[in-house]
Amino acid sequence: MAQAFALHDGTGGPRMRVHTPGKYIVLFLFAPVVLVAIGSGLWLSNAERRAAFAGVEYRQSLDGAREAYYPIPEFLVDLRMDDAGRTAYLRLKVSIRLDSASLNDAVEQVDAVKPAVIERLALFLRELRPEDFDGSENMARIKSEMLRRVNLALSPHDARDVVIEDLIIQ
Repeated sequence: MAQAFALHDGTGGPRMRVHTPGKYIVLFLFAPVVLVAIGSGLWLSNAERRAAFAGVEYRQSLDGAREAYYPIPEFLVDLRMDDAGRTAYLRLKVSIRLDSASLNDAVEQVDAVKPAVIERLALFLRELRPEDFDGSENMARIKSEMLRRVNLALSPHDARDVVIEDLIIQ
C-alpha cells in the first residue's frame, strides 16, 4: 500500500511524493532470501541421510518380505602365520542383510556404527589362520561368528546374515 504525502516546496503548488514503508521492502526482499536459505539448509541436512541409503540394495525375499543389504567396504587383513611361518593376506567384501521389521532405523544404525563393525570383523579375522577357511563347516562357523560380532555392534537392531561377496586368501 503506497501512501501519498503532500509536500509544499514554497512555490505554492503542492508536490506529491509516493512513500513505500520499510516493512514492505523487508517483506519483498528479505523474506524470499530467508525462505531459500531455510529450504537449502533442510535439503543439505537430508543429504547425509540420503547418502546412507544410497549404497543399500533392497531385494524381495522368497516369502515376499523386503530385505536390505548394506555393503561394508572391502578391506585387507593379514592373517595369523601358518605352521610354516608364512604370512597370508585376506581380502574380504561382505554385506549385512538387515531384518525387514524396521529397515530405515536399522540402516541408520549400521551407518552410525560402521567403523565399529569393520574393527570387530578385522580383529576377529586377524586371529584366523589360512587353514581355518578350509571346508564348508569352517566357513559356516566363521560366518556365524562374524554375524555375532556384527549383532553386538548393532544392538538393539539385529542383522539376519553376513553375506560374503568376495573372499581371497593370498
